[in-house]
Amino acid sequence: MAKKVNLLKYRKYYKEERLANKLASLAGKVSSKLLYYVLLLLLLMSDRNIPKKVRLVFMAALGYFILPSDLVADIIPGLGFSDDIAFLTYAISNAAQYITPEMEEKAKEKLDALLNKQSETD
Repeated sequence: MAKKVNLLKYRKYYKEERLANKLASLAGKVSSKLLYYVLLLLLLMSDRNIPKKVRLVFMAALGYFILPSDLVADIIPGLGFSDDIAFLTYAISNAAQYITPEMEEKAKEKLDALLNKQSETD
């Protein structure tokens, strides 16, 4: 439980606009699975049927993802997002029982839109 409390400190870094900017800047540059997990957590975070305590873990994971200077700097090739992936995976594992096929489909649609928008600007 102590580890969860430490992770929750990152929720203060979550800002929707900063997340949107980071997603737009990373589209086409990082794994689409990473972006998919972020979008899925964003959808889950807005679901009021999920307990607030669980949604705070989602917010913390997204806050950590936004931080450019986290445990492993995002600019380090190959390693930069490994800590982000670990935190996002932890949050997704807490979300497994709440993920519906509709949410998965919506996250995939958002990912496709994000990637299509990025390819139009290239």
